[in-house]
Amino acid sequence: MLVLSMAITNEGDEPATVRLSLAELGGQLSTPDGVSLIDMQNNQRYMPLKLTDEETCHCSSWRGDENLGPGGSIDIWVAFPSPPEDIESMSVTTPVTPDFLDIPVTEAEAPDSAIADAPVAEPRVLDIRAYQDDIEGGTARTDSGDETTILLSSDVLFELNESDLTPEADDVLRQVAEEIDNASASTVEIDGYTDNTGNDRINKPLSEDRAASVEERLRELVTREGLGYEVAGHGSADPVGDNRTDEGREKNRRVTITFAK
Repeated sequence: MLVLSMAITNEGDEPATVRLSLAELGGQLSTPDGVSLIDMQNNQRYMPLKLTDEETCHCSSWRGDENLGPGGSIDIWVAFPSPPEDIESMSVTTPVTPDFLDIPVTEAEAPDSAIADAPVAEPRVLDIRAYQDDIEGGTARTDSGDETTILLSSDVLFELNESDLTPEADDVLRQVAEEIDNASASTVEIDGYTDNTGNDRINKPLSEDRAASVEERLRELVTREGLGYEVAGHGSADPVGDNRTDEGREKNRRVTITFAK
């Protein structure tokens, strides 16, 4: 495991209460269970380990010492899952401070010998997704540590209620194909969606046909061999925008392309 050591110091002239300062929302009082570590290299967030017998944070507690007088200090520690061996630094986030960036990961003895031997629950390592939206180009994307999803506006790819690709669609799909060529993916998932105008007896087949058109063109543009394609149409399901507005409906008319990096 990885153990983070920190200190809370009152540098003011008045007593300070630190009871909830570092607690997760709805978490344990007088503990740093709201502190997390960010692996920027793999886009992942590491949450504190929990003890299996108590379902509590595997961390220190300052219960009874919540009120710090001027100059007072509390030493604390929090245990996390170990990151990959090639990770040399991580960023530290807390509920009440700016992030501490690029804190080195080093070999060290645990603050207490019992820390490493404690029974802990399954690690919680969360994927961080970065989102980019190109409003003018009609594209958006989300990236996690190991996967990319590209959202293409149907208004750019197709004419109204049509499933044949427009000439403008080719430039967009060429860029997607180039990215797939440079990725490690063995499978490309293509999903079509519509807004909720009309009904899904019309919308679902339209979304399926549009996804199939994108698949057909990508097969022509992608130069890597051995790729598999999974294609589906979902009609008006899973909206990403508000169908009560023109802007929201435009966001919902889309084809998404998902593949491993």
